[in-house]
Amino acid sequence: MVKHYFAAALVAFTLSAATPARAADFVAEVVGPYLAIQTALVNDELGPVSDAAKTLQKSASALGADGKALAAAASKAAGARNIEAARAAFADLSAALIAYAEKTKQPVDGKIVAFCPMANKSWVQTEGAIANPYYGKSMSTCGNKTKSLSATQ
Repeated sequence: MVKHYFAAALVAFTLSAATPARAADFVAEVVGPYLAIQTALVNDELGPVSDAAKTLQKSASALGADGKALAAAASKAAGARNIEAARAAFADLSAALIAYAEKTKQPVDGKIVAFCPMANKSWVQTEGAIANPYYGKSMSTCGNKTKSLSATQ
């Protein structure tokens, strides 16, 4: 009985102690590189995509089974050889990030989900003016906010 109680208490403590650090890591190590990719694509730049995607892939791999889709999409983005391939990979990455954040209720305050009707795709960005990664400079303001992505949805 005492052994069972101790194990349950240890698990509860571990989960409550790990949650804030994991959330901070998620924002810094996953959302940060994701936003770097989004910004690069808005500016029609392929160069920064690979390094940011590799960083994101490594961080997403550490999230376990829930991060598997994120890691796979980041790997695809890291291997993109042209801007079109990077944008296609970014669509998968965006879907995976949105799904992960919603499933795990990760706190990502100050971020929104935006949608481009021309590309029929969503992405995450910092609140403010729309910055469309799918069309870059040619149509950077195409799209609209669909919802806030935060722990207080």
